[in-house]
Amino acid sequence: SRIMIKGEKRFIDSLAFSNDYTYNLQKAAEEFTELSLVLQQYILKPQKVDIQEIIDEIGDCTIRLRILKQLFDKDRINWRITDKVISYIDYKDNKKYIGRI
Repeated sequence: SRIMIKGEKRFIDSLAFSNDYTYNLQKAAEEFTELSLVLQQYILKPQKVDIQEIIDEIGDCTIRLRILKQLFDKDRINWRITDKVISYIDYKDNKKYIGRI
């Protein structure tokens, strides 16, 4: 577990509405692209990627995801998560994807 700084949650959540909507979408896309890139680099050339780069991008994406969750319907997001988990359980129970979900 990590220690949150005072006002961190409120500040990050407020960015959803103090930043321009399009800016929030662009920054999220940028951060997720950076994470995708560093993960691909780590898979292809692990000796050239410092694990801290991955950790940094996960942190950046976590912040941007929190902002996105303020911009979109939470109930629909939660329903999607539930639906996806049910699909994964079905895949596993019916041996459709063994070891890779």
